[in-house]
Amino acid sequence: MAKRRLQLNLRGFQVFEAVARHLSVTQAAEELGITQSAVSHQLRNLTDYLGEELFERQGRSIALTRAGARLAEALDGAFDLIEQSTASTIGLNRRMIRVALYSSFAAGWMIPVLPEFTARHPDIDLRLVMISDPPEISDRVADVFITSEPTRRGYWSLRLFPEYLVPVAASTTCRDGFDRPVPLITSETDPVMVGADWEAFAALNDLDLPTIRDGAWHCCTHYLLALEMARAGMGAALVPDFMAFPALARSELRRLPGAALPTGQTYDLQIKYERRKEPDIQRLVAWIKDVVRRNTMSATHVTA
Repeated sequence: MAKRRLQLNLRGFQVFEAVARHLSVTQAAEELGITQSAVSHQLRNLTDYLGEELFERQGRSIALTRAGARLAEALDGAFDLIEQSTASTIGLNRRMIRVALYSSFAAGWMIPVLPEFTARHPDIDLRLVMISDPPEISDRVADVFITSEPTRRGYWSLRLFPEYLVPVAASTTCRDGFDRPVPLITSETDPVMVGADWEAFAALNDLDLPTIRDGAWHCCTHYLLALEMARAGMGAALVPDFMAFPALARSELRRLPGAALPTGQTYDLQIKYERRKEPDIQRLVAWIKDVVRRNTMSATHVTA
């Protein structure tokens, strides 16, 4: 006997999923390539069909109702499954893994060791996807995530290592360490938080911050920029140890004195739970674990 299905308005569910993801009719309309009035029309029809209010107004913004949140969660998984199946059918994701990660982690840790993985697994197409905080953790973005975010429900997580900041400067500058004032580069750009990283470092190492800082703060938004500013001779920067290690090994930077500063952040690998045993993903995870183990044994955390 042939299976019978409900006559569903799939377009309405697609429109709802886009609005729920963006919490914006305007952005959903832009993504779907339709007008805002068409989006509103589909939402009204779906609300009438389900007999449930899916959104509620909160000032000028919208929020999901309890029923809307349940539907959004169900549709997220359903659309992820459809996208995976479609991609597999047409061969888009065959032997391909998308890895989402921060720019600092990509440049400072992943890319330097990546040739080893491609040499071991030349048949796996590894694609790096840049993310920023807070990242969208979804199959629409990537297959594997390396983030500092709490593990999302439905995802398996593996702790890689904690984050430590170390002070570095160009080999030609700051030769006396902190014996005399030096320009300081901070990755804290919030006016209230400028220099908070150096304040914590100074407190940890019993240093008087006003005494060691020379001139105004040099501010940037990312560790990657701070590293390049230090390399350019603009002053001393606090950057993750794994980012500093290659430049220190090449004598492009000098490690300044002081204990490494723990930030309380960790780098964790996250994979959707039902995908963690896919053979290629297992190969990638095993390789990452091996690299982390070898780096730990080699004292990747640069000491004073």
